[in-house]
Amino acid sequence: MSAWSILTPMVDALQPHVVATALIGSRLVPVAFLCPLLGGTHAPTHVKLGLVLALALFLHVAAGVGLPPGAANAFDFVGIAFKEVLLGTTLGLIASLPFDAARMGGRFIDLFRGSSAEAALPMAGSKEAATGDALYHLLLALAATGIVMPLTLGALFKSYAVAPLGTFVHSEAAAMQLASLVGGAFATGLAIGAPIAAASLAIDAGLGLASRAAPGMNLQDTGAPLRILGGGAVIWLAVGLFAARLQDYATGTPDALRMVLDLGR
Repeated sequence: MSAWSILTPMVDALQPHVVATALIGSRLVPVAFLCPLLGGTHAPTHVKLGLVLALALFLHVAAGVGLPPGAANAFDFVGIAFKEVLLGTTLGLIASLPFDAARMGGRFIDLFRGSSAEAALPMAGSKEAATGDALYHLLLALAATGIVMPLTLGALFKSYAVAPLGTFVHSEAAAMQLASLVGGAFATGLAIGAPIAAASLAIDAGLGLASRAAPGMNLQDTGAPLRILGGGAVIWLAVGLFAARLQDYATGTPDALRMVLDLGR
């Protein structure tokens, strides 16, 4: 008996499990590359792929997510895998929206505070929005240590029950729902930056009135430092409110994922 004749039954027995794990991972790979909770842009690629493989094996072996009936040949496998990658991209975009809202709000804050002036200070580092990165990492820490991460992972796992492999169809209703969720992320970012914008405008208005009342005073160069200091004081006082607003928005991610999945069945 040749070695090939011994290995052939083993390969045939493992093939459905390998194909099922690959299809499960096709949905998780875009999520891992887009959502910071599974790695995002900061984790190395091999770490994200290893996490995806571990989750895919868990879902297949422990949760019983099996091979769909339509994956009979290579062409069917490619078609289902393509649909799963598109679905994973959609889910990854939705799961990353709270973190994008935090970064947008921080950049909006730094725009009104005068980020260019702050970045021009000696030894200030890069010219990226410092507040945007700070709020982003603050939300990531709150999500990883709180209820946001288990809720999001649970919603991703339940997506295989709500929309089994190869059954999701990207409909117009799902696309419009995704667009409304993106609009909600923009609205959240603007709401976070609104108090700092109001404080900056109030400082500019106060300086303008002072210049009219005392034309001899040279207040032209004091606007940027006052906006930086005043905006920093408002951030320090309101960071708890910002964190609570972002965490409340992030806890709605499982419901958003379920709604999009229901619209695409």
